[in-house]
Amino acid sequence: MNQAPRNRKEWFREHYEKVLLLLALIALLFSSAWLVKDIQADKERAAFSLSRIGWRGSPVAIRDTVPFDAVLADARAAASAPLTITPRSLVSELRVSCVKCGRPIPYNAEECPFCVAEQPAIIDIRTLDTDGDGIPDNEELALGLDPQNPADASQDLDGDGFTNLEEIRDGTDPRDPDSMPDPVVKLRIARIRPVPFVLRYVGTQRMPDGSLRFLLNLQSLERSYFAKLGDVVLGYKVEEHNPEGNQGETLTMVRQSDKRPVVLVKGRPVTEQELAILFVSLLDRRSLPVQRLNDVFDFRGVEYKVVDIHRDSVVIQNVKTGEDVTIPLISSEERAALAPPAAAPASGAAPGSPW
Repeated sequence: MNQAPRNRKEWFREHYEKVLLLLALIALLFSSAWLVKDIQADKERAAFSLSRIGWRGSPVAIRDTVPFDAVLADARAAASAPLTITPRSLVSELRVSCVKCGRPIPYNAEECPFCVAEQPAIIDIRTLDTDGDGIPDNEELALGLDPQNPADASQDLDGDGFTNLEEIRDGTDPRDPDSMPDPVVKLRIARIRPVPFVLRYVGTQRMPDGSLRFLLNLQSLERSYFAKLGDVVLGYKVEEHNPEGNQGETLTMVRQSDKRPVVLVKGRPVTEQELAILFVSLLDRRSLPVQRLNDVFDFRGVEYKVVDIHRDSVVIQNVKTGEDVTIPLISSEERAALAPPAAAPASGAAPGSPW
């Protein structure tokens, strides 16, 4: 045998596992010491914080679980209650016959599941209108009307001038005369006609005191007016005199109702025309005084202003609320209904009305 001393490499090769284990033990010992140090430091920091808030531990109080157990038992009993099973649990409660094949199908089926035939639309009983007068049957029955008679829609149960159908559509009570739609919806235009300006500037006369008088004639030559600046003639104020206007000597007159100016040229008739409107109420079959653009009039205690005039309608504005309302021309049916009382001129017509 070779008894020569072994070198270091051979010794390490034989004992390397022991060396590694020793190193691992040293590392574990070092990390344990470091962890103990950190824990001690955390305890010191926590002790300071706990001392500030005065925290003291206390045992958990024992709670009585009897009420909870009773509620839980009731819930379990309700959840395990037996279900009621009808003999027809496999078919719909309500069925109808198919319009084509006659087989039973669900009442709300849009098409037959057997023959694929389209089914009639379902009629909602709440909107069913048998006589087609616009009032549902259930509302007619509540009002004491006949669901089979379409004529009762045009009747007036409370005598306020509005038909039953008009009140139902507006949401008012057809049986209460104090409950009615806005009366302005019953206002109609009887006629719209052009009206020429009635005054004509004829001449100027200087008075002895140096003031001027202006001669104004009616277009019909029925009457003459001698006016000075500031005078009001037929609702028009003599505002300004220009002896050297572009078209000659002119006189400016301003209508007092809406401050609308009209320029009169000496010796020439005014060709400009205004539109005059005759309103008529379908409620009492009376006509209102003739109105023009920007005129303010009273209808059923509410003031309205004429703000726009169209060929077949007029826009009026509620003076108080500022709401615009479009008034249409009277229809032939409405005119026929007003024909008997409209034979004589209405007492409320304005003097000099062209109607």
